Amino acid sequence: MTDPVAPSVERSHPVDELFTGAASALWATTYSVDLSLFNEFLLPRLGEPPLNVVVLADHRRLTASLDRLPADAVDALAAVNRRWLLRGVRPSGQAFHPKTYLAVAGTRVTLLVGSGNLSMTGLDRGREVFTSFRSGTPIGDAAIASWRTWVRRVVGLVDDTVLAQRLLDLEARLATKPAGTPAVASPMLHNLDTSLAAQLKTILAEQAPSGIDELLLSAPYYDDDAEAVGRLLADLRPRHVRIFLTSDTSVNGDRLKDQLYVGGTTADVLMYQPDEFVHAKLVGAIAGSQGWLLSGSANLSRAALTRTVGRGGNVEVAVLTKLTADEIRAIFTPPETTAIGVDLDQLKSWSFRPEPEQAAPAVRLISAAAEDSGRVRVASEPTAEPDWLLDDLTQRQPLTLDPTGKAVTAGPLAGRLVRLIDADGSILSNQVVVDNTSALSAALTDTARPGNDLPDGLTAGDLDTPLGQVLAWLHRNLVMEVSEKVTPASAGSLAADEETEQSGDDLWGRLEREQLGRDPRASRYGRMWSDTLDGSEPIIELLDALRARTPSEAATGRTGHSLLERLLDEPIDAEDGKREAEEDAKPRRWQLAARVRVRARNLLRRWADAQTDPRLVWVEPLAPAGNFTMIVGALAKLNLAAARTPDHVALTEDDLDDLWLQWLGVFAGDGIHAGWLNQVDQNTRANAQRRLPAWLPEAAAALSWLTVRPGPAHRERIVQAQPLIIAALNHDLLDPTDETARYLSTITGHIVTCTEINQQLVDAATYIDDDLWCTRTAAELTLEDLTLKAPPGAAAIEVRLDVQGITDPLFDPRLPRLLAATRQYRRCRGIVVYATDGSWRLSIIDGKKIAVLPGRGQRFIESTEPVSDHFLDQINMAVGVLADLFA
Repeated sequence: MTDPVAPSVERSHPVDELFTGAASALWATTYSVDLSLFNEFLLPRLGEPPLNVVVLADHRRLTASLDRLPADAVDALAAVNRRWLLRGVRPSGQAFHPKTYLAVAGTRVTLLVGSGNLSMTGLDRGREVFTSFRSGTPIGDAAIASWRTWVRRVVGLVDDTVLAQRLLDLEARLATKPAGTPAVASPMLHNLDTSLAAQLKTILAEQAPSGIDELLLSAPYYDDDAEAVGRLLADLRPRHVRIFLTSDTSVNGDRLKDQLYVGGTTADVLMYQPDEFVHAKLVGAIAGSQGWLLSGSANLSRAALTRTVGRGGNVEVAVLTKLTADEIRAIFTPPETTAIGVDLDQLKSWSFRPEPEQAAPAVRLISAAAEDSGRVRVASEPTAEPDWLLDDLTQRQPLTLDPTGKAVTAGPLAGRLVRLIDADGSILSNQVVVDNTSALSAALTDTARPGNDLPDGLTAGDLDTPLGQVLAWLHRNLVMEVSEKVTPASAGSLAADEETEQSGDDLWGRLEREQLGRDPRASRYGRMWSDTLDGSEPIIELLDALRARTPSEAATGRTGHSLLERLLDEPIDAEDGKREAEEDAKPRRWQLAARVRVRARNLLRRWADAQTDPRLVWVEPLAPAGNFTMIVGALAKLNLAAARTPDHVALTEDDLDDLWLQWLGVFAGDGIHAGWLNQVDQNTRANAQRRLPAWLPEAAAALSWLTVRPGPAHRERIVQAQPLIIAALNHDLLDPTDETARYLSTITGHIVTCTEINQQLVDAATYIDDDLWCTRTAAELTLEDLTLKAPPGAAAIEVRLDVQGITDPLFDPRLPRLLAATRQYRRCRGIVVYATDGSWRLSIIDGKKIAVLPGRGQRFIESTEPVSDHFLDQINMAVGVLADLFA
């Protein structure tokens, strides 16, 4: 540990420093909490929302406080879990004991770490010690960063998604450390991994190699054998010890005296005058003129100092500050206090007084949340049993399991304080205050619902164009990509090691799933599966956004089954007929269009890639199918608009074709990459295909035909589009109609019949140009060379491939992708593949095991299962290798 710059030694005023109207967030961790003080005095000092207030308290102490609350005083809890969040923390078998307070006011962050609980005595009576840290200083930024990492892990102990969501909000409010800020070691220590005593020993061995001259100790509570003091003496080997006591100090005086003798050091025992209770917990070490002060929440006990969380230790936080020897000695004497010496033999008059703790209930009720219906959803450990009931002290409701498997009351329950009981009325759990989730969310923000901002990559100026408006509409009404949402990994600018530590935590995965499931945009998807376009579907709203105006009277009230018919028959905007009269505006329009084109193209490509993100199903199981449907409608409108008024559409014909092929490939697959329809299970795929609107296949056929229509670079365009058209045909996504023909005739300016469209799509799907296909596939798979041959006279083997660039056929993930692409391109089921240097070869025949000669001089080996498209799809979806099919 490098030597940090010490925070200044000054008197802290927690109430005045933290509870101010400028605060936008305040988080407190405490052993005990005075709810009346907080609700009636401290909370009103914080002002109005947006405000993120959270208190984490020891689970048992909080349970005892709530149990003592009279039934007629429950109304005093009105603000709890409505304006601010209260949660109990229960580490395994021990206490949650840290006293930390973090407040955010504008860009300024203040962190206090000390000994005072969230009570008037703890915050304002002067017998506590706090260390203050402020953002914008190297030592302050280091301590705040340590607190953020620590509290994230504490939230994981609670395992509550409401709390986790508020932590993400807090991290978003915390300013990131400015670039170039000097890096110093954090003075904040915790015992989640290593005991405080062990850390103190390591640091002092480095910074005070000549040894400790004087050790000073003060705390209100020791362990029953004074073992923690003995550990400090053995670790630090001080030449002299000074112990500060009051008559209220809980310590076995005889055992403390024994520990001092075993340590072989000289000792002074001092009593504070006046003899009043002192709650500060201090360990001071002096070497020469330098000193180190360990202060915070840790008493002089085993659970506080010498053990870690999960191994008999409390949850504790401390600060190690480097000061002068005189400053260390001064801190051990509070203001208006002196200390007088006591003979060691008088220690026998002190006794250890264990604090009685009520037994923890068998069930830990983590949270209870009221739903709009008045029913209450509970989270508990262990999970609720079917015969349990939720009791609010006046009435009770049996618990049922909702479709997601969560426990919820069968009927409404109005009480603010609830607990779990069994069928006989026996109490099973602690009590908790019911969450009002709507009020808690409103307390965090006064902004509109999520999704109202612009998508990343689009600017406010882009809304002046129809294309920008439609992209904004898609973002605001549909979840096009999960990355739009704040995630645990992205919030708070965590360091790489912190991200790795948290990424596998089930709590954060559940939080993200719940966030996505609550996204209000999810409701849009249920409205887009109608076969009749009566004006209420999202696709009609989208088309109106593309037209950059409200629906015309002619369009209002129309019904039908064909989107293309609706597009063709709607009146052309008057603006579209003014091109000749706006020559003076063209330069600006073209400059704007060029910028919008790049941003829109990049955004639509990114959205396409996001459709196979498995988290999209947490929004809506068929969200990718819904997004694909809306893109089909948007591209159909844009292609028509580009033909009618090309100056007013930012995207070119090539842009529109490329975007269509990318979206089609992501949805249906392209032979090399598995699309969304290939990745989902059979029931989901069948449900999606059944619910896609009836107009989609005719519009998709039109968009596909445009990519392979006769014209320049016809061969290259067919080879590019062929695997996608094959995949679309296999999934029944293409079905040309007379409206398809009318639509394409309008775009091309000449008559195109439905028969011609159908034949040209079939011709594209069956087109063979081996040389061009090999060149394109080799480039796609980064192969050095690829040649396709049709071996004459072969019965089962229909195609031979010569490949250069693959050295190990079993462990190269490109080979199964090459096999799948070849089977789709040549519609063959028997392939033999040779390495061009003769080092290996492979044969694959449908329904038979794959045979591989892995290298010269080796024997043929066979796969464990017969090959099929399903096996290849599974391997390619997982970016696997053929070795997965071999023993």
